[in-house]
Amino acid sequence: MESLAENLTPPYYAATLNERQGDIKDQNHVAPTDEMVTLATRQPGFLGLESSHDQKGKHITVSYWKDVDAIEGWITAGDEKINNRFGIGLAETCGIEISLIEKATFERNDRRAIRGLNAFVAAAFSSLTGFMS
Repeated sequence: MESLAENLTPPYYAATLNERQGDIKDQNHVAPTDEMVTLATRQPGFLGLESSHDQKGKHITVSYWKDVDAIEGWITAGDEKINNRFGIGLAETCGIEISLIEKATFERNDRRAIRGLNAFVAAAFSSLTGFMS
């Protein structure tokens, strides 16, 4: 399966969103991470996103952004929305790690490199969320 990141042209930013407290949901069963994903799609500078779950079932989303200003706008809007909707700050419910992607480190036609990169990213996410829990 092809990754969205494979089709983006660097430079761009990736923001990895992790659940810190997976048991927080409102009366409509919406979690703070769900709210952040919805907000991301409405923000200027948003390029796309990919979601998955780690081995423990925690939700992980990587969103792609044009620049840091776009990410800051998303985080600011998200913090306000999460606080109003859930009565808790964004930093208490979600972890966000931002990375600058400056160049593709694989040839676009080399499927082995892409599969290897995807496996590495999945393992890194699993390790990161295991460390954070």
